Amino acid sequence: MNEDKISFLRKHVVIINYVRSFLKSIKFAPINVPFNQRCEVFSAFLFISMVLFAEALCVLIIYFLLFHGGLVGQIFCIGYFAFMISDIKADETGIRGQGSKWVRSWKWWKYYANYFPVKLIKTVDLPPNKNYLFGCFPHAIIGCGLFANFATNATGFNENFPGIRSKMCTLSFHFYVPFFRELAFSWGLMSAKYVSIKQALSQSTNPLAVANQADKFTSNAVVLVVGGAQEALMSHPGKYEIFIKSRKGFIKIALETGASLVPVFSFGETEVYDQTPNEPGSKVRRFQEAFKKWTGVAPAIFIGRGFFQYSFGLIPRRAPIHTIVGAPIAVEKILSPSKEDIDNLHQKFIEELEKLFEEHKRKYIPNAENVKLIMR
Repeated sequence: MNEDKISFLRKHVVIINYVRSFLKSIKFAPINVPFNQRCEVFSAFLFISMVLFAEALCVLIIYFLLFHGGLVGQIFCIGYFAFMISDIKADETGIRGQGSKWVRSWKWWKYYANYFPVKLIKTVDLPPNKNYLFGCFPHAIIGCGLFANFATNATGFNENFPGIRSKMCTLSFHFYVPFFRELAFSWGLMSAKYVSIKQALSQSTNPLAVANQADKFTSNAVVLVVGGAQEALMSHPGKYEIFIKSRKGFIKIALETGASLVPVFSFGETEVYDQTPNEPGSKVRRFQEAFKKWTGVAPAIFIGRGFFQYSFGLIPRRAPIHTIVGAPIAVEKILSPSKEDIDNLHQKFIEELEKLFEEHKRKYIPNAENVKLIMR
């Protein structure tokens, strides 16, 4: 047998051995599982599909209607675009309130929350005669638990905090995508822009105010994931690393509006996805940082599970998520806060957040004594 044939066979043996090794490493899901568990997995799949692909699908639908939908499709698109233009500031004005009670109460949100499961835990009552700014950590890859708690009714936000509407912040560009913006509004989402947050926190808490008559809530809880995209790149199972030291814009808004600051920490949020190694300074991390700088989106390379196996895929893994809502920090309204005012309140918020983490970590983190909250 000549050397070329021997080399060819060796290469194929290496490939076959690699495939065997790969298949052996896959942890397959059992075939016989309860129907409810199947529904939970499917709900998690629908959620991640919406996050990753819904906007692209909406753009394709608009394209199809415009160029292949005939006259009816074109008239519909023109009418919808006219509506979008007239409603373009809705993400700033907050006229959509807490969104659609019907959408936020869909049955499959319950399946989604039970999949991990996600729990919302309050430490104190929040009176509905004030507006609140929830500073949430960590963002993790996507913030699966934070979404379930504050953008749906699956975990009982309205029962825990009656009279307060939760309004979760997201990037502004989501509200410029046709059709998807309606879905975002139905969840009660709002823009993370300064003007939007300030508007929501300045809203009247008088029950007779027009904005409060519409949905019978009296105050807003603006839910801001402070670390944002930067924190997504820092997310790894077993680590609690947050990005907060240079984030002071939310502190300034709290001072300008007098809204109470509420520290929120979500234990288990970083456990639902693995992320490929991306240490600061590595080629992967430098690419991710550059991409985020230009787009505002963190291109995290994450690994979850699939429908029938647990080793890889896009679906988040089952891991308990406990979101702890801390005690509010009273804030005195200052129309033009100084740097010192901002720094002092920022330091107080950090101290309260760290205190919240330390008080609850032993309940929700294995080997908690070896886990520290790292602040960047």
